Order: sequence, then structure tokens, then C-alpha cells
Amino acid sequence: METKDHLTLSALNHRIRKTFEAEFPHPLWVVAEISEIKINASGHCYLELIEKKPDSDLPVAKARAAIWAYTFRMLKPYFETTAGRPLAPGLKVLVQVNVTFHEVYGYTLTIKDIDPVYTVGEMALKRKEIIERLQKEGILTMNKHLPFPLVPQKIAIISSGTAAGYQDFIHQISNNPWGYFFNLTLFPAIMQGSEAEDTLIEALEKIYEKEEDFDVVVIIRGGGSQADLSSFDNYRLAEHIAQFPLPVLTGIGHEKDETVTDLVAYTNLKTPTAVAEFILDRVRNFEEEVTGTAGMIFQTAKQQLSTHDNNLRHFVYEINSLIQNRLSGHVRKLDGIKQKLFYISRKTLQEKKHQLSGYIYNLEQEAGKCLGWHHQKTGLLTLEMPRLVKQYFTVRKHQLTILGQSLSYLDPVNVLSRGYSITRFRGHALKRSKDVSPGEILNTKLFKGEIKSKIIK
Repeated sequence: METKDHLTLSALNHRIRKTFEAEFPHPLWVVAEISEIKINASGHCYLELIEKKPDSDLPVAKARAAIWAYTFRMLKPYFETTAGRPLAPGLKVLVQVNVTFHEVYGYTLTIKDIDPVYTVGEMALKRKEIIERLQKEGILTMNKHLPFPLVPQKIAIISSGTAAGYQDFIHQISNNPWGYFFNLTLFPAIMQGSEAEDTLIEALEKIYEKEEDFDVVVIIRGGGSQADLSSFDNYRLAEHIAQFPLPVLTGIGHEKDETVTDLVAYTNLKTPTAVAEFILDRVRNFEEEVTGTAGMIFQTAKQQLSTHDNNLRHFVYEINSLIQNRLSGHVRKLDGIKQKLFYISRKTLQEKKHQLSGYIYNLEQEAGKCLGWHHQKTGLLTLEMPRLVKQYFTVRKHQLTILGQSLSYLDPVNVLSRGYSITRFRGHALKRSKDVSPGEILNTKLFKGEIKSKIIK
């Protein structure tokens, strides 16, 4: 109802409605970002659309929008199939809307159509911006440059405990044909939807607190539509994975596209089973390298032992030959010494005999003189002389016998026969124990035969 002074609210809203209908008679294509989205039991989809400043998250415009059930049933599968992801908060869309104003419900945009091609382009652009930002910050390939453990056995798993992919991973890695044991710890997370990003980051932070307890981190999920991968195409999650101090392996169950999460991980594989096989291959390769190295060491040691055995045999042969040559030389020297001693002994005996003859002659001369001067003692000297001479000769003969025996004792053959031996080390007679060390070889010549011995102490 209208008067000159005022309008009723319904009248005002009626005028606004007429103005809207006149101003926007046809549908319009509008670009906006989905801030909130709800689907009620009747199948209607209610959204809040916003526009943000280019360089911040501050909104500059907001509007309510709705997709009625009969329209939403057609748009939803078409959009998800083409765009590869569901309608969700944070998604930028190009929508065709009817601008309406209701006296009770106010301003509303009724969505008639959605262009998924625009969203695909926006997602690609956003993905490109995320990658460029990570690259500019120098963290895009940080995780890829981490050293991978030789034998990864302590594995932190981020997944949903009820997911088929998680069960596949556990079965594949635990029931391996080589009997390898792994310490597996699950950190539960929501793997799709609006809560996925926060729970994935929360799981990473829990693992970080126990970093020393793990070798690698595995992020896995079961199969699903391409639309479910949107949670893995965001900056926050990528930033955490790229800078994580442990290698991160992903197996989030997709065949075609590579998410930003896959891009920053140490390595990405198609399925959880493939992740398990990757880890098993690393352990198996290490075992084969160790086995191969052990075989090489064994063969090398065998060859070295064979070579040293041949060298030792040759060395022993050369030592024996050297010893024989040295012994032969010394035997010849001993024979020479023996002959020389015999010659000296004979010459000495002859000289002593001549001296004795001189003594006898002198004695006879002296005796004759004494007989002349000591006539009274002549009888006694005549009686005693034979005895004294005989005694003198006996003593001298005994001395000569002892001298001969002494010379005979000096004969090396006789010395050896009395139990003595000659010990040689490196061709020389050994005189002091400090000249040798444990483990060295000695050669001992006996009266009969030789002994080769090894020093223990």
C-alpha cells in the first residue's frame, strides 16, 4: 500500500522485483567462486557465491544461489565428468543465472547452467600457479632430493583405515614371498572431500613429531572418481609434503592426471599395491646386492687364497733350496776347518816331538855334566832317571791325548751328536731371541735331520 509519506515493505519489495525483472529479463553468465554448498534431502543445491580481491582472500561481493533439483540432477554428472571434480568450496565457476528478487526471500541467483570447460581452465591455471609458487619458493623438488633408506622397514601410512586401498597395501607388503618384516603405523585421515586437506596435514604433523621412528611416509587411497582427487591439488598440502624430512610415496589410485601432491612427493605410483611393490623392490634389491657382494667377496677371497697358497709353496721351495745350498756350503766349510785342525794338530805334535827330543838331548847333556860334578848322586840319578823320564813322557802324552780329544770335540759333527743343534733364521745362525717375532719360521739342524718350526711366543 502506498501513501504520500511512506511505503510498506511489501510494496517496496514489489517495486524492486519489478525493477529486477525489467533490468534482467534474460539469463546472464556470471563468474564467481563457490564459498559454501549444501544439498538438501529434496535434491535442491544451495550455494553461496563470492568474488575476492585479486591479491587477497577478502570478498568484494556475495550472493545466494540455488540449483533446483531437476536442474541439479542433470548438471552435477555433466560437470563432474567434464571437469574431473565435484562442485566444492573454493572452486571457480562460470554459471548461467536468472537474477530474481522475491518479496519474502530477497535477492537470489537461480543457476540454469554451468560451463565445466571454464572451471577446467581455472583449475589448470590454479594448478599452474601453485606449481610456480612452489618452484619460486625453491621447495618443489625438495622431497625428491632426500636420500632414500637402503632398507625401508618403518613405514608411516596416511590413509583411511576402512579404505580398500589401505587393505590392499597391508596385504601386499605383509604377505611378501621373501618373508620381509615391516613395522607399519597407520595415521588415519579423510581422503576426499572438504575435510581431506586438514586431516592429511594433521597426520603429517603427527608423523613429524615422531620422525626418528620412521623411514618413509606413504599416502594411499583406494580407487574412486577423478573428481575425488581435488583434495590433492592445493598449496598447503603440497607445501607440507615438499618440505617433509622423510621421503613421501603416494599411491592415490589414479591412472591419468598427476596431482600437485604427486608432483612434490619423492615418487608417485598409481595404486597402493604399486607403492607396496616399490618398497619391496628396494628391500629385494638391497638383499640381492648384499648377496652378490658376499659372493664376490667369497670368490675374491678364494682366488687370493689360491694365489697366496701357490706363492707360499714357491716360497717354501725356494727356502728349502736356499737352506740346502747354505748347509752344503757350511758343511764344506766345516770339512775345511776339520782338515785344517787335523793339519795343525799333526804339525803341533811334530813340533812338540822335536821339542821333546831337544829336551831329552839337553837332559842327557845336563845329566852327563851333573854326573861329572855330582858323582855321589850319579847312582841315584841313574836309578831315578828312567822313572822320571817315563813319568814326564806319560804326562806329556796325556796332555797330547787331551789336546787331541779337545780338537775332536770341536768337530761340528761331534758337537751335533751330543744333542746340540744349529738354529738359523733367514740364513743366519740365531743367537738372540729378540731377533725374531711370533709367526716367523726357523730352521734347526740336528745331528740327523732338520726341523722347521714356527714361533708362537
